[in-house]
Amino acid sequence: MKAHELEIGMVAHTKRGVGVVRWIDGPERAVYLADPQSEDQHFKVSFDELVEEPQLHQSTDLYY
Repeated sequence: MKAHELEIGMVAHTKRGVGVVRWIDGPERAVYLADPQSEDQHFKVSFDELVEEPQLHQSTDLYY
């Protein structure tokens, strides 16, 4: 996933798990994600750790 595709509040899949994007740090090339189970816990991942998961971000219904 590319940095320009990220939006605050979207679900992102990483090598460390799934999280909700809380803020994006462009100069550090990092994203801060909140644990979906506990909004109080955040973790930082680099853009390189983001995994493209097309089924999470479909604008229309697609069937495989």
